[in-house]
Amino acid sequence: MALESSGDSASRKELLASIRRLTIAVLDNLEQGSRDKTLDQGQKRLLSSTGSRLLRLWRNTLKDDTISLEASHALDKALLSEKLDPDMVS
Repeated sequence: MALESSGDSASRKELLASIRRLTIAVLDNLEQGSRDKTLDQGQKRLLSSTGSRLLRLWRNTLKDDTISLEASHALDKALLSEKLDPDMVS
């Protein structure tokens, strides 16, 4: 179980790193293209929309991570209280 949790954590970190890299690349392209005036309105809208979606995905992934961590702590507490309570029947 600890190995699965460790694998999930590593996968989430990789996911967040990938989302971050892609978000930076998209926003950098948008900024550079806007500054150089090499993007037309359609390209600007597309890059802006893509950047917004990536930022939402990043935020949701972080939020899911927080929720998973809170659920894990609650489960740990419940399991610990079961071990400590001699009246509980398994």
